[in-house]
Amino acid sequence: MPQCRWVISPCTPIASVTNKSAIAGLHDTADTIDDDDVADMYKNYHGWVNPEDLTAMPQCIAQQDHDTWLEAMTKCTQKRCTSQFGVICTHHQWLTELSCLSIEFSPDVLREYLPYCSRSILAKAQLYHWTRNITGRSWFVDVGDANGLTNLWPSSLPKGYAGIGALNHAPTCLTTSRSASSNEKFQSSVASCVFTATPQHIGNAERPWEYSQSLKSMTALDFVTAGYSLARGYLPSGEYFDKDCFCNVFTLDFEQEPCSASALDMTKERLWLNSTCGSVSLPDNWTNDLKTTGFAYMPIEHWKWPTCVTDMPNKVTNLVDQCATDACEISSLGGYCNVKRAVERSCFCHDISYDSCGGSCHVFEGRIDYLHWLHDLCGSVEGWHGLPSNWRQLTNPSRLEMIPWRWSLKPDSETEQTTQTCASNEWKFGSITLVNMGPLLLSTILINAKAFRRIVRRPILQSWLSVAFCTASLQLFANLLITLLVVSVPGYENVPFTGLMMLWGTMPRVSWLTTIFPSVVKPSRSISLSEISSVLLGEVLLQCLSAPYMLLTIKYGLEHNLYFRSLESTEGGNSAKIMYNGALLWLISTLVLLWAIHTTFNMLTNSNQVAPNVTDELTPLISHRSTLSNDYKSKAYYPFSIAVSSQFLIWLSQWSFWGGFISLSSKQFCPPLLQVLTGIWVACSAASAAMWIPSEIWTKIEQDAKVSWL
Repeated sequence: MPQCRWVISPCTPIASVTNKSAIAGLHDTADTIDDDDVADMYKNYHGWVNPEDLTAMPQCIAQQDHDTWLEAMTKCTQKRCTSQFGVICTHHQWLTELSCLSIEFSPDVLREYLPYCSRSILAKAQLYHWTRNITGRSWFVDVGDANGLTNLWPSSLPKGYAGIGALNHAPTCLTTSRSASSNEKFQSSVASCVFTATPQHIGNAERPWEYSQSLKSMTALDFVTAGYSLARGYLPSGEYFDKDCFCNVFTLDFEQEPCSASALDMTKERLWLNSTCGSVSLPDNWTNDLKTTGFAYMPIEHWKWPTCVTDMPNKVTNLVDQCATDACEISSLGGYCNVKRAVERSCFCHDISYDSCGGSCHVFEGRIDYLHWLHDLCGSVEGWHGLPSNWRQLTNPSRLEMIPWRWSLKPDSETEQTTQTCASNEWKFGSITLVNMGPLLLSTILINAKAFRRIVRRPILQSWLSVAFCTASLQLFANLLITLLVVSVPGYENVPFTGLMMLWGTMPRVSWLTTIFPSVVKPSRSISLSEISSVLLGEVLLQCLSAPYMLLTIKYGLEHNLYFRSLESTEGGNSAKIMYNGALLWLISTLVLLWAIHTTFNMLTNSNQVAPNVTDELTPLISHRSTLSNDYKSKAYYPFSIAVSSQFLIWLSQWSFWGGFISLSSKQFCPPLLQVLTGIWVACSAASAAMWIPSEIWTKIEQDAKVSWL
């Protein structure tokens, strides 16, 4: 059984050569026949020609019951003598009389076939050319009914055309249905509208007709398809169908829609009809209840889980499989249905809410991502109320989540001993201010004391290291003292000892200012290199105490996008910005300080103007009595001024850090003020005083400890 083609209906084997045969098979291309009388091209026997020389049957005739057509051909066909020897006939042939054909194919005969052939403009034009060549008439039944068929253009197909492959996108329930207006099968309606790129012979192109003596009738061995070339257009080789032809022939009764039993098939059907015939062929509300991908049905490949998917229970993750279904993805080419596996959104959202998941889905970034995911997925689903009333607030980080460490400085339980009101932020800021004023006040007192005038400058290699390490050690002692005092208070026993001690290390200090401040108070006093060295080294050592929590803050802020996230609408967001920006400023200022120290010491070490005898008293760096050259003093002053400026920026960054931290964690940072103030005041005052201990005392310390600092 040969493959059934759409250009004939029904499809039958080519071996069935009867007066009702429909020939299958594709052969060579035939050119369009001219309108001129082509009788001269036949081998003419005084008006009679071989049937095989006649033009093959048009497509639209071959697709119908062509008994009448063959009868007309048979009436004009007789066995004639084509060769004589004298009066004796030596050869007989079945020949067809041309003049008879023009009579037998009368308007009455054509009237029977014209309605079907008129479905397609190309099929009708092909019949016109056949009729014109055989009968010489330029009309079918009535004069003028063939007007315009001589000169067709691609625009003669008002709805255009589609390849036969488009039928693969139509659901089976549609292709097996019947037209509501004519009860004609879908396949028959399409076949009547099929054409090829150029006219194609279907059958035996060399012998399209023959007379069957057994049937006593003419039989068709070939027919020619209607070609798009009749419309003076070009198409790639293949089969197509005229959309306007099909849409006029095949209609549906949408009250008894053939594909209504399945939502997917109904979607396929309506998309196919819309692409082929346009929306005018469909009811007004035809887009309702379409099963297409988009909002209602999300393609599986577009499905995304939130970051906390690992903490989602199986009953949630299994919903994807439970709600999976087939849906139509509208193709960009043609608008047909491409079946995709998808998740029905309403099905999935019906069984999920904010409380369906826990763990990381309720913590910081996992919670924020989970809430946005839920809202984007289900927020527009009708009847879904799976988000808490304050979900917009939950999409922002909380105060605790913006603090880089997970412990708080507050009593664990509210007992009679620990019951207290947490001090206000104003008192907390005030205590830090008092701590900063202590060293400056003590420095002023020492400057005016008689002991100050008895201070003897120490050589650089025997005193400045002592002062630096002693200052840093006293600050460390201060942190240790404060921490011991805090954790000794009932209710604070579980506060992490090391964490709290390092946190105190980030508190702003002005001990570095005690070196510069005396020269401001007493301009006659110069600043020696030993003092600068001890202050710079001591400050570097003290910043090592700040580093752990400052770096932790920067790292946490970068990991959780707190530096670039908009926090204006977040509770405590502005305080968090101040805190995190303070930590970043601290890092930049500390790096600048280290660079300034490195530059200063390189200049002093490499200069020939520094006294070669390190045991001699150092020449003051900044003094009107200095013996250093003005050029060298200018070069040395530059990195020194940068070091002082960076220390000032460090002090500001620590204030910013603590200002933001106290405002952000006002209810989580409740230290016992008496213990804290006592420890800070004593330790910072001692650290400041260490800068001014007479050199004889330092010498005694060094001798007793037998320490050589270089």
